[in-house]
Amino acid sequence: MIEWRWFSGWTEEEMVPRLAKARMLERNFPEVSGEMTLEAGWSQVHSRSVLGHEAPGLPVPRGLFERARQVLETFDFSDPRIVAWHFSAKEPLQGRTVLLELRSLGQQLRYLCGVRVGDTRQEHGEVCSVFGFSFETLNGHIEAGREWFLLRKDHKSGEVRFHIEAAWRPGQFPNWWSRLGFAMVAPRYQRAWHRLTHVRLRELVWKHPELVGQPAQSGQLEHSGHALTTAPVQFFAQRARGRRETQLEEEREAMNRGLGLTALGLGVLAGMRSMSAPTLASRWLTRTRAQREDRLSRVMAHPWAPRVLGLLTAGEFIVDKLPKTPARVMAVPLAGRMLAGALAAASVTAERQRGGRLAAAALGAVAALASSWAFYALRRGATKKLGVPDVAVALTEDALLAGLASRLMPTLEPSAGQAAILPG
Repeated sequence: MIEWRWFSGWTEEEMVPRLAKARMLERNFPEVSGEMTLEAGWSQVHSRSVLGHEAPGLPVPRGLFERARQVLETFDFSDPRIVAWHFSAKEPLQGRTVLLELRSLGQQLRYLCGVRVGDTRQEHGEVCSVFGFSFETLNGHIEAGREWFLLRKDHKSGEVRFHIEAAWRPGQFPNWWSRLGFAMVAPRYQRAWHRLTHVRLRELVWKHPELVGQPAQSGQLEHSGHALTTAPVQFFAQRARGRRETQLEEEREAMNRGLGLTALGLGVLAGMRSMSAPTLASRWLTRTRAQREDRLSRVMAHPWAPRVLGLLTAGEFIVDKLPKTPARVMAVPLAGRMLAGALAAASVTAERQRGGRLAAAALGAVAALASSWAFYALRRGATKKLGVPDVAVALTEDALLAGLASRLMPTLEPSAGQAAILPG
């Protein structure tokens, strides 16, 4: 199930039957944890922070560990400005079905999707105590994946830490523009949500103990999301600001960028030199010997493809400097650049669903259109207004293209390692 609305969410009366329907859904991915690797198309996220210290030994009643455990059980760690949780506390935690209300664009655009608590952990060993659970996305969710939330207390030092481990990839979408928007902004929302989760958990256990264990709203269902004066939702320069505010001890992110950054980068390359994007995509497909079933990737991965495309690219570099070469923003050259960006982006996208490749192709084409006009304007301005020789400007653009291609290639590289989904 998936629904979306502008400007308003769902009433509790509307959510009750939707939650009942979600209980009948299966998860939207078949893989187990060991199969959810970067090489298989799964992005990985790991973060860890120190919540504080309590007395050494086993967790004590109303101590830091127990307060944090209660926050996790009511799902109040989730910042409601991005994700609100709606559930029934009458269901046991393990196997509990939850409706997630995903909020974007200043909470004006909302999606309603289902998840289910998968495994739970509650252990008290000699060295440490552990509590946590995972949730798994259900059919109709715009993401597919599993995410673990874990608390650990070291019995010797009394230190309490909070861990998040996630593996995810794009899921199902209600329309094409939702898929395209997800590809463009989802990583920023995800990063902001992960960091604000650490912020909220610390705020609740230290500054608002009276709210711990209490849902923000309760009626036929429980709803997470007490209003707290925490950090603003930051999407730009988030890395530096997020580290200072959340005081993360460790944060690792291994993103599978076939649908986003790579498609965007290839489109920009196509706008600069139309054949450069297909050449780069073909070189990667040939070198990695990626197993693809579609005709486009098979053609691009043919051993002769990068050689032929490389010769065409070299010819374009020469023709670009000739005085009678038509402007790149004329109809035919512009259409060719958009097509090149779309084909290159689609060919390297490892999405199993057809819609994923269509979104990558659309992003590549749009990026090629924008890049063509941007570099045309820059080149025209440098030659007409500043008097720089056209050949010098063209060579500068060639150097910039080479630099961008070298930076883009690492995002196409498969990772040698993989992140663990369940910390040991």
